[in-house]
Amino acid sequence: MFMSSLAVPIADHVAKPGRAEQQLLIEAEKARSFGKLMVASVFESAARVLPDAPLMRDRMDEWPGDMAGAGVIFRLNAGLHALARSGRDPALQRIYRAAAHGDLPAAQMLDLALRDALNNRAQDLLEWMAGPTQTNEVARVAGLAGVLMELNARAAMPVELLELGASAGLNLNLSRYHCQMGAAHCGPDASPVQIAPRWIGRAVPQVPFAIARSIGVDPNPLDIGNAQDCERLHAYIWPGEKERSARLAAALELARRLPPRVDRGTASEWLPRQLARVQPPQMRRVVFHSMVVQYMSTQEREMVDAALSEAGQRAAPDRPLVRVGLEWTTDRTQVELHVTQWTGGDPESRVVARCHPYGEWFDWAGLG
Repeated sequence: MFMSSLAVPIADHVAKPGRAEQQLLIEAEKARSFGKLMVASVFESAARVLPDAPLMRDRMDEWPGDMAGAGVIFRLNAGLHALARSGRDPALQRIYRAAAHGDLPAAQMLDLALRDALNNRAQDLLEWMAGPTQTNEVARVAGLAGVLMELNARAAMPVELLELGASAGLNLNLSRYHCQMGAAHCGPDASPVQIAPRWIGRAVPQVPFAIARSIGVDPNPLDIGNAQDCERLHAYIWPGEKERSARLAAALELARRLPPRVDRGTASEWLPRQLARVQPPQMRRVVFHSMVVQYMSTQEREMVDAALSEAGQRAAPDRPLVRVGLEWTTDRTQVELHVTQWTGGDPESRVVARCHPYGEWFDWAGLG
């Protein structure tokens, strides 16, 4: 808008960016650093037009607690993607379809579409954002597979796999996926789910592993037989990521034929019961979680830590307990794959890799 020389200074009439705009720009910078240009453009555009959508802006600014930890921006992103995928917002649908073919929208066009969506679809978006994030990205299990292969190179044992925050349980089908980790690989060659992240750093030993039992827990597990739940998972994939979407579709189809078991409940209540089960000799018990801890309350995190610590005191070389977590660092600057082992005596902990949040690459240090 044209402003005359008599206009008041900008600082006197332009509102200071709120929490939501600031977080949008932070996430935009991260997305751009990962090469996700469409998502970065969406976040930057949303930051520009959010002041023109007062209902959405107020609700987001008033979000209780940490916005980053709650994944508020990713909930919004998934809601916008869902509107585009369903065709309920034709303007977004046209923009997202073009972007999927590499045609990024002009800033003005994207601003117009987002301003309209944030105002006219505010209730749809707020309902979407009220639910927890649901990114059941199976590529992350390449890190878990690498850990299991390294552990088996030291002492071969079948695995009892317990997953926290399992969502639809797709990670529990790890043994049915083919994972290529540099020169090492595991799982059926002909699996419909092929996982091959870019592998940097140390090599993983070519040692097979077997999963004897797998079970997970989630406060709101998704039903792989429910079309809306499956669509929710697809909406959480960033727009234009065809390979991820195809891999998710293959993992869902496999899970319909071979359903994983996911209990409904909190990790803090469920895990102690699982750890109290008799652990047979020569069985490795592995607790796995990926991008879950940030959504737990402080109390729940402490209860999970305490349950593992207590169970770790009962561990022995022939009945080891292992925790494998793929999570953001405290300052949210990078994602680490962290392993803690209890085999009797003091636990042994180390960061075995730094990695992409969705498992696109792993910089592997290994167990040493």
